[in-house]
Amino acid sequence: RTTRRVTPTAEGENFIPIAERLVRDFDTAISDLKATAERRVGNISMAIVPSVATNLLPPIIKTFSANFPGINLLLNDDTSRGVQQKVERNEVDFGIGSVWQQNKLLNFRPLFGDNLELVCHRDHYLAASSDPIHWNQLANETFLDTGITKTMRSRQSLGPSKFDFPNITTLIAMLKSNLGVSILPSLAIPRETGELVSRLLMPAEKREICLITRNEWTQSPAAEAMIETVIAEMPNQIMRLGLSTPRGITSS
Repeated sequence: RTTRRVTPTAEGENFIPIAERLVRDFDTAISDLKATAERRVGNISMAIVPSVATNLLPPIIKTFSANFPGINLLLNDDTSRGVQQKVERNEVDFGIGSVWQQNKLLNFRPLFGDNLELVCHRDHYLAASSDPIHWNQLANETFLDTGITKTMRSRQSLGPSKFDFPNITTLIAMLKSNLGVSILPSLAIPRETGELVSRLLMPAEKREICLITRNEWTQSPAAEAMIETVIAEMPNQIMRLGLSTPRGITSS
């Protein structure tokens, strides 16, 4: 056994700060991984149709932010077609919208349904009726489409669409000019304007809103936390607005 003092070489002295930095970086990486796994930090991107984002999502995000203050959220609002495409292309973690097209790569979990309604200018003759409008009454009307007719069972009752306006803001402006009539989900109908009126349709038809995820895909802990919050809090918002809940979804 020797009592000689061991001292590092000049090269060793130069490597000491590098080694210390590597240890610090490793400790930081482990801490970051632990924080991510424990849902204390993270990033989420989700796509959602505007009508749901504006009417239902704010209280849900408020709850999520209070429970997970370290997680950042990027929200992409789009049409149902765009929402589904973003999920398909792995551009977002998950989406909330209606089923645009069945896809075996995707999972659609029903959240709620809202009525489809006729929307027209208050001067349009159909606005004078207080009774539900039958689909056959729309056969000869100038129809302004948002793309929603692709998912409707009753689309065969409508005349050919002369105008397509995927942007809801543009569509509302056209309806205000009395260019024609449109079919919109109740959540998407602006209630603050007196220029437009909405009427129930007969037979009734609903738009079904789903949580859209990729099959055989493991969500990040942050995305899992957001999905769990949406599923837990959505029934409260559905009850608040008087929307219908698909079979299998409870409000308890």
